[in-house]
Amino acid sequence: MNNESTQIQNSNQETDSTQIWNRILTAVLKMPGVQVDRLAFLRKALKEYAGEQKLDTLANVRPYAIVGDKAIDSAAQQCINRHTALATTGSTIAGLPGGLAMAATLPGDLVQYYFHVVVLSQKLAYLYGFPDLSDDSGKLIPEATNLLTLFLGSMMGVSVADQGISQLAQGLATSAVSRLPRVALTKAAVYPIAKQVARLIGMKLSHKGLAKTVGRLLPIAGGVFSGTVTLFTFRPGALRLQKRLKAQKKHFADAHVDAIDYADIRATFARAEHSERHPEDAQLAILQTMVNMANVSEDLSPEMQDFIEERIAQADLSDEQQLSLLEHLGTEYSIDVDYDLLACDPELAHEALRQLIAVMRVAGRQSVAEQMYLTMTAKAIGISKEELEELQNEQTKE
Repeated sequence: MNNESTQIQNSNQETDSTQIWNRILTAVLKMPGVQVDRLAFLRKALKEYAGEQKLDTLANVRPYAIVGDKAIDSAAQQCINRHTALATTGSTIAGLPGGLAMAATLPGDLVQYYFHVVVLSQKLAYLYGFPDLSDDSGKLIPEATNLLTLFLGSMMGVSVADQGISQLAQGLATSAVSRLPRVALTKAAVYPIAKQVARLIGMKLSHKGLAKTVGRLLPIAGGVFSGTVTLFTFRPGALRLQKRLKAQKKHFADAHVDAIDYADIRATFARAEHSERHPEDAQLAILQTMVNMANVSEDLSPEMQDFIEERIAQADLSDEQQLSLLEHLGTEYSIDVDYDLLACDPELAHEALRQLIAVMRVAGRQSVAEQMYLTMTAKAIGISKEELEELQNEQTKE
């Protein structure tokens, strides 16, 4: 056989190997329930490790921003255990809408095995910081197949797949988690890497005899994919992928996403949790802003003084704290307010501004200094000019 013939034969073999995986993946992606809703999954997976306020931010931040490594690893382990059990028993196919019909097209063992591979790959990717693989309509984007190919390749020990995941993570580090940017895929040269991985996967499947179970879908003779083989291949592969995805933290954990600084996010959560545990501190901060508002006034009217003193008396504060507030009231000094305690909770922020507006209304006037302090406070606690105007209009109507 001459060199040209040998090259043609090798090329045909490579094409056949690539088609083996592509056909399997195409069939599996048609299965009901194969796509994972990133936000819904993360909220459910991390609900025992984070409160609602933190979970609400997952649409814009990676899990590293709201929970620690142990929580993410624990959630990942639970996913691996669950899908290993399901892949081994084959219980998913019968339970899915249309599952039996699909199983009739392909051997059930093979379908449910790769169904769980694809689903678990998405879950682990989302836990370890990869962006949403879906488009605005909630469907997997075409480019997602390349990523899923890399993930499976990593599970099967294909080294080039590991390299592709690392390159991809670097490209995605500064992107938003709400979408998968195509420019990042281009820069990471994902397509040629995924094509190479697909060929290697196809070769591995053919070599191990697993591809023989594809039946009528592929021009390969039948065979049996046993639960025993599943058990001894699925879990080790899942753990291998978990390790590879976890290693991308160096790219994801400290990245700025949509101009959000993770250090600031964690600090805000810490303040919010402190505020929940110590509500008296938030009360104190609001009263301090009210005292400051009174002190910037041109003169402290009796109505304004009575109003603030009454609020101080009603607050759940220590005698020392109340006395300190009363001593500052009517002086030319401004109290140093912990605005972060108010900024971390929208309800507290709005309540603080409502109280300031109420102080101004009691005085029966609105000086330039008072309006300036109101605007400054709104900015310090993260309330926009439009929101402030709405609050002022609400107070005027009451």
